[in-house]
Amino acid sequence: GWEGDLGRLVLVLAATGARFSQVARMTVADVQSAQLRLMVPTSRKGKGQKVAKIGVPVGEDVIGALRPAVAGRVGSATLLERWRHKQVTPTKWERVGRGPWGYSAEFSAPWRAITARAELPAGVVPYALRHSSIVRGLREMLPVRLVAALHDTSSAMIEAHYSAFIVSALDELAAKAVVPLTTVPATVSPIKAVR
Repeated sequence: GWEGDLGRLVLVLAATGARFSQVARMTVADVQSAQLRLMVPTSRKGKGQKVAKIGVPVGEDVIGALRPAVAGRVGSATLLERWRHKQVTPTKWERVGRGPWGYSAEFSAPWRAITARAELPAGVVPYALRHSSIVRGLREMLPVRLVAALHDTSSAMIEAHYSAFIVSALDELAAKAVVPLTTVPATVSPIKAVR
């Protein structure tokens, strides 16, 4: 009965690594299909001057999934909406129109159903999608500063909470810089080769 609304919300959260509050404020104009990019509003957290939106690259699959949400709608309209219902009897509800996702609490019950159906461990929260996005960036060896910028957070936060992934990525990166320095075959111990 979600008609793609719930799937699009989860997809945008996973693709951008943005917080629910950021994704809920996105507009139709924030889908930049030609550039394969979503413009994510910055969070209202923290202090100081911020840019209004962050361009996050996404795949053609994400853009394709969002096409029904943007087709024929004005750019200022809220991108992600859902059906609103009104209780007409103690056991009957009816649709009264579409509106934006308001609070993350509206997402709690559907998320529990998603995780149960996917047989994920109890307690997996939607924030895991943000965590996964950050880890993907680090594993692809993107600079920490870029990962931080794409996720509207600080490099210090990334370094503090994701240091294990950074070390792993840096080990892989450093290994690519190794060049042969001797002609000794790899199967022969260097000690025996010297004698």
